[in-house]
Amino acid sequence: MNTKVLAIGVDAAESTLVRRMIEQDELPALRSLLAGGRWLEVQSPSTIGSGAVWPTFLTGTEPVEHGIYSEWKWLPETMSLRRYEGHHLTPFWKTLAQQEVSLGVFDVPFAPPVGITRGFEVCEWWAHDSTATGLQAGPDHIRALVSEAPAHPLSANRFTATTPDSKSNLGELAAACSAGAELRGALVQRLLEDTQPEISVVVFPEVHHAGHQLWHTVASDHPFYNGIRANGQSALKDVYRSVDRQIGKLVESVDSAATVMVFALHGMRPALGFPAFLGPLLCELGFSQLATWRSQTWSSRAVSLFAAAKRHTPTPLKKLYYQLTPSTATYKLARPTMLPAYDWQRTRAFSLPTDQYGWIRINLIDRESQGIVPLDEYEELCTELEQMLLTLASEDGELLAREVRRTANGAESGRVNPLPDLVVHWREAAFTPSLKIKGSNVSAQLVSTKSTGQHKSPGFCIYRGSGGIGTDGVVDAKDLNRAIMAGCGV
Repeated sequence: MNTKVLAIGVDAAESTLVRRMIEQDELPALRSLLAGGRWLEVQSPSTIGSGAVWPTFLTGTEPVEHGIYSEWKWLPETMSLRRYEGHHLTPFWKTLAQQEVSLGVFDVPFAPPVGITRGFEVCEWWAHDSTATGLQAGPDHIRALVSEAPAHPLSANRFTATTPDSKSNLGELAAACSAGAELRGALVQRLLEDTQPEISVVVFPEVHHAGHQLWHTVASDHPFYNGIRANGQSALKDVYRSVDRQIGKLVESVDSAATVMVFALHGMRPALGFPAFLGPLLCELGFSQLATWRSQTWSSRAVSLFAAAKRHTPTPLKKLYYQLTPSTATYKLARPTMLPAYDWQRTRAFSLPTDQYGWIRINLIDRESQGIVPLDEYEELCTELEQMLLTLASEDGELLAREVRRTANGAESGRVNPLPDLVVHWREAAFTPSLKIKGSNVSAQLVSTKSTGQHKSPGFCIYRGSGGIGTDGVVDAKDLNRAIMAGCGV
């Protein structure tokens, strides 16, 4: 080993905001790190889905190989969804652990535990993207230290009622994220001092969580936020500053010769919820067909009734439900209701549940267990869908789709593609609350309107070390792990 490596992820920190705050001397730790290092752009597969970025980082492979694009995974063999649990992914540090390299891993999103015995491993002390497996820590003495530490303020699930214009709740959310970052930093610093790992990978998810609900506090002039009071104008910046302070303490806790990198795999941009009309639109245009009541099994009918009851539950009761129900239970209850009951023998393409983009899956023979689209019709159907989406417009003539991306390179690749076949990137017109789609009777409603921030590319990395990472100023997310290992001479 040549030197130690400390890699700190600031999940979903927006590069333009970070640069601006550095220039205004609001992030002194990052400013100091950048003065002795380099700024790199991080390219990641966030254009497919935000759920793809961390699996790409921790496996060093592309989404088409690891198959993850969301916290929910489509199962073609059962024509259903399953909550992501990460068991099939192998983090790059597992091989290092088997070589008895001492490691420190703390809350890397989407990463399963690998059984580190030299150093420390903590999963989901508090996570924005939970795999629903709960807190896991090791070895035994680390588990004891973690169990003695104060709980993260966000663990109590008290902020599900937060809305963009709720001043007190937004302030409390920001304060909880900042306090959580401070507790996280103190705990990680204790673990670093106790175990002295050769390679450490530590992630702060608080910026990610705050960014989704507080982005309007740093972009209040955006048209999306017309009519929303710009309460708590420093709320999100306060979280960034808190994380910066903890980064400074962690950097000070390692040797000055250590390789240090602070990175975000993607960033944030303005939003106000996301469009939820793609599924109904595909039904209206004949690409999908819902099952009739008579054609459904009794179990499918029960799920349909439960889903209808959820949709019509008053908002205050929904908020109370999410506050009182453990996340593991809500995931189990949500899974069967996230897709409508389709008549698969009459469905050629269907929409998958999404948190940002539009996702379309082709009901392909020999890939989906109830597929009906022949392989030789795959590309033709993809083209038909693309043309429909790229000409989709509002009644005012504004186009709704900015671009439509294919995730498979041709029919043969599509035959084994685990991802949505088409990814729709919406224009801002698609986020209009009063949107009426030209020539359609589909209600173009927005959902999750408490989210004022959504993901964007690129990410960034501030790198201080002697390695040859990103010689052209750009590094791919799947190559960051190689830079971490090279920094330690592995």
